[in-house]
Amino acid sequence: MVETGAESETMDLKTYEQIKFELAELIRSGQRIASELEQDPNKRYDTERSWRTLLTRVAEDRFTVVVAGRFSRGKSSLMNAVLGMDRLPTGIVPLTSVITYLRYGTSEKVLLNYEGTRLRGEATLQELPEYVTEKGNPGNVKRIHSAEIQLPAEILRRGFFFVDTPGLGSAIFENTKTTERFIPEIDVLILVTSYESPLSEDEMRFLSYALASVRAVFIVINKQDTVPPQSRE
Repeated sequence: MVETGAESETMDLKTYEQIKFELAELIRSGQRIASELEQDPNKRYDTERSWRTLLTRVAEDRFTVVVAGRFSRGKSSLMNAVLGMDRLPTGIVPLTSVITYLRYGTSEKVLLNYEGTRLRGEATLQELPEYVTEKGNPGNVKRIHSAEIQLPAEILRRGFFFVDTPGLGSAIFENTKTTERFIPEIDVLILVTSYESPLSEDEMRFLSYALASVRAVFIVINKQDTVPPQSRE
């Protein structure tokens, strides 16, 4: 039951902030323990990065919306439409080879997180395909852990954190594994399929994995213009 009134709302907010504080302390404790147990320096960087990301997520009230599906389903095109900005690279071949985050920023900026190090690089939006597409970064030879795009899009202002994932069922096996490893971080999943071949075996398998831990799932059927009207039903 939720009570109304200014006093009740203040008490609820205090309780919420206290829970956030306690959770942050648990995360910091886990981060220290994990760092002490990991002997491999490269793996230690990645482990610490995961803990820092979790801590930031709690501090920022981050709500992660993941867009997934087979390659060429139109995931990036859909996200561009939702954002109202044509910023993500699109195409008809497997594109994204790394996780790409979209968050709010007062100006457009691309930050690059590398594997095995805390160092970050910067790139322009025009240069983004050179780091997050299979053509520009085949097999992720540039060792990009993730790319973060900051955009002044209104939908991102209040904590929405959109994520563009590598295509499922790609001939590039690592693309699918990268997406599946990201499942624990998902709050809401948007699974994009299409009219010409809806819900493939890869998408069904991913969906079954996600349903165990994701609280809400939306399925988008894209590309209705690729089939005649009598076939859509």
